[in-house]
Amino acid sequence: MKEIVYQWVKNLAVFYILLTVVLHLIPDKKYDRYVRHFMGLLLIVMMSAPVFMLLGKSGKIIESFQMNFNQENEKREEREVENLQMIYLRKGYAAELQKKIMESLKNCGIEVQDVEVNIEGEKFKAVITVDKETTGEQKGRIADDLREKWGLREGEYSIQTEEYDSRAVDHSASAGVTAGSGSPACG
Repeated sequence: MKEIVYQWVKNLAVFYILLTVVLHLIPDKKYDRYVRHFMGLLLIVMMSAPVFMLLGKSGKIIESFQMNFNQENEKREEREVENLQMIYLRKGYAAELQKKIMESLKNCGIEVQDVEVNIEGEKFKAVITVDKETTGEQKGRIADDLREKWGLREGEYSIQTEEYDSRAVDHSASAGVTAGSGSPACG
């Protein structure tokens, strides 16, 4: 029992020496408050450790803390894995949409240089890059195809010519012809 008390007093003395050293080594005094707060929490743990040791609860407290820490760590890892899966699913879905939109427009007889899809939550936006020689009628057919087959409204897609390819997804359809141009849609 004397050894336990002696060890406890020795730990408190070392703690106070460490506290004094740390407080003198702080580069800016505005952190003094945070260091004192943290060291105060450590002091509470150090002061209560012998009481728990006498009651035989120290092992249970450590086990409980370890169990809670492991559970929180597992939950965090699961969230990270789910987020990573969502990123890969969105990339795969965007690549598949790009491919399908490009095929759909080729089936309509429209030569498309590139299709870029950006998925934001439940909605997606598309940037279609066409040749320089694309007519207004072709751009209207592109707009009609995007509206009918993919549900993209004006502002959710952009039709750009190859020479003005800025790769910005948030452009409106003003670069081309609006969806209501009256031109026949691809079927």
